[in-house]
Parts: sequence; structure tokens; C-alpha cells
Amino acid sequence: MLSGMFIASRSATAAESAKKLRLAYAGWEIGTAVAYIGVDGGIFRQHGVEVEELPIRDTFSAGVQSLMGVDVLIGFGSPLAILQPITTGADLALIGSHVSFDHYGMGVGSAISAVKELKGKKIGVSAFGARSDLIARVILRRAGLDPSKDVEMVAAGLAPARAVALTKNLVQGAPFGERLVAEAQKLGIKVLDVKSVPIVTDVLLTTRSFIKRDEDIMRRFMKGYAAAIQYFVSKRSESVAILKKYFPGNQGMSVDAMYDAFSAQLRPLPELNTEALQALIDVSATADQRANKLKPADIIEPRFFDELKGSKFLKDLYTEKVSL
Repeated sequence: MLSGMFIASRSATAAESAKKLRLAYAGWEIGTAVAYIGVDGGIFRQHGVEVEELPIRDTFSAGVQSLMGVDVLIGFGSPLAILQPITTGADLALIGSHVSFDHYGMGVGSAISAVKELKGKKIGVSAFGARSDLIARVILRRAGLDPSKDVEMVAAGLAPARAVALTKNLVQGAPFGERLVAEAQKLGIKVLDVKSVPIVTDVLLTTRSFIKRDEDIMRRFMKGYAAAIQYFVSKRSESVAILKKYFPGNQGMSVDAMYDAFSAQLRPLPELNTEALQALIDVSATADQRANKLKPADIIEPRFFDELKGSKFLKDLYTEKVSL
């Protein structure tokens, strides 16, 4: 009983001393779903943050330009829109990113026996900056190739169109998801290195000046965000109920199915995966060669993530051992 009174008292104190934070989000991916849970479930407030939500409808840039008027942005648009401002000196930094891991392989012509042999060849992707493009760049880098210099990336359309382009030798490489590997092989396409590949699905973006101005609220926000992830993965019915307020059932995919797909990919923290972030940089370099000088460490501010990783706070959120 005393323990419950202490927790209630602590929550009340946090709510009373809550700091205001303007949070913008764009699109509907894992990151924005977690934010909805954090706000509607009262989790941010429990950690001393009063969130003002500002939906952004600019799907190309995911509202990056709107950071002039907000404190934190969650969402994902074009990698070009996210990183090009940083290339030109914009005061932006990633404090976290949601990453999904999907099994992909590189489809190649019959004469190719290793991904590294694609040097000087054309790689077919659905569109520049699209999922298949980002995945292809991770696979190529793992083989020791620089996607910005060693190959030519070609917009060849969705997987069926990429398969046709391969069979006609219009491209010499193309990524295929695990579910499509068998279909590609039926067409005589060789598929190499079917492995787990990371890809950024959402970013948590802020400005370095905001961090400098108020580190305390950033720490509160990140704790609340981590707690919202734990709530999301551990309380299915409550989370689905919150999400259904935003998506009343007229989507092509049911909210329940969305929840299951998202929760299966979530990690205890919005991880800063180097391979996935490098793919964003590689895409940006296609439009601005100055991006080639960027490294993942240049575009992130990892201190709040690092403070939580392995912390007692994070471990206490989970009854089972947390793997990061």
C-alpha cells in the first residue's frame, strides 16, 4: 500500500512540474504509433513532459522544415529531405530511430557469383530513397562496395518489374525480400546473401540548440518514450484501443494487424543503427556529393540513448532481460 502511494505521489509530482514540449509527427509508422501511446496513455506526462502535438502533412520532408517551430519531430519522409539540410549546416540531429530488420537478398544475373562482382553494374530499385533502395545500399556496403561510386542505382519499379529487368539484363542486380526469393528463382534469377538487413522506418529528430537549451526535458522525453515502447509491446488491448481512435478501421490493413507487425519490430529503445543510417547518407549523396563526407556519428546526438541503454530505469521497465 505504501509502495502504491509512493508511486502515485511521484507521478503526481511529475505531472505538476511537467515541462511543455512541442512534438510534430508525420505519417503513420512505428515511431508515430509509439508517440500516440505516449500522449494518449499519459506516459509522457508521468515523466514530466506535457506534449503539444502538431501533425505534419508534408510527406516528402516529414516536416523537417517545421523544426523551426517545434522541439522534436517523429516520422519519416524522404532521406534527401532529412539529410540535405544537415549537409548544408542545418542545426539538426537524430536522437533515435526505429529500425526494422527484414530478410533480403540480392538478385543477380547468372554470371555473377558474389555481390562484390556487381561493381560497375546497374542495380534496380523501386525508387531512389525507397525501402528497396536503402536495403540495396546496406547489402552493397557489406560486400565492400560504395553505392555512391561503385554501382549505378536505377529506378526499375516494384519487385516484379525488377525481376523482369534482371531477366532482360537491363539491370544486373536487384534486392528481393525473403517472401519473393522463391518466385525470383522460378524465373531463373540467382539470389545471393539472403540475410537480415536493417532499415530506418522512423526518426526522432531535434535541433542541437534545443538540446543545449534544455537537456532536462530531452531526458524526460526519452524516458517517457522508452516507457511508451514498453507499454506498446506489453499492453496489446490498451494500445490497440488507442490506435483505433486514430485509424477507425477503413485502412487496407486492420489496426490489429498493424499493431502486430509494428510490435514485432520494436526494440526497447529507438536504436541508432549505423548500417541503416549510412544508407540514408548514401541516398543523400546521390543529390549532393557533400553528403559523402558525412558519417553516421555526424548526424546523431546519442547521449540520451546511451544514458538509457543498460540503465536501471530501462531494466526496471521489463520483467524479463532486455536485449539491446
